[in-house]
Amino acid sequence: MAVWRAVGLGLCVALVALAVWTGREPPSPAPTAPTVRAAAVSPSPRSEAGPRAVLRAWDRRRAAAWAAGDAEALRRLYVPGSRAGRSDVRLLGEYAARGVRVRRLTTQVFAVDVVGAAPRRWRLRVVDRVAGGELVARGRVRALRSGPVVTRRVELVRRDDGWRVGRSTAVD
Repeated sequence: MAVWRAVGLGLCVALVALAVWTGREPPSPAPTAPTVRAAAVSPSPRSEAGPRAVLRAWDRRRAAAWAAGDAEALRRLYVPGSRAGRSDVRLLGEYAARGVRVRRLTTQVFAVDVVGAAPRRWRLRVVDRVAGGELVARGRVRALRSGPVVTRRVELVRRDDGWRVGRSTAVD
């Protein structure tokens, strides 16, 4: 029981750390980030989806990548070289090495404001939290507790295959 609490708390803290990633080493992942996806990062650049819909789709893909334990799918959600992306992939690997998988990762978004926009780049102010999920290890399932509400600046970059996260930094 104590081990599950420690694993759950550790994952929650790590996922929130990614969400509030400040660029310092070695904080762990984030969700906006998190929250997750497989393969392509839709909606495509040609879609008319707004920032909240794009972020929601990104969070779903992130959750799918975490559930599948798919580091490559998770990596594709980020701009190459993204610190937040490296941290998210590293944390996924740490959980996989311990035999822990995260399913049904849920991100609750309270606010999304565009603070800067260019044709292929959005800078957003996002208020969200990890709202829950499941930790699965050795055939046992435990609830992932909700994390604190955090405010971050998130940079979304549009590529030919869809939107990716470039940066995610905490707002004081």
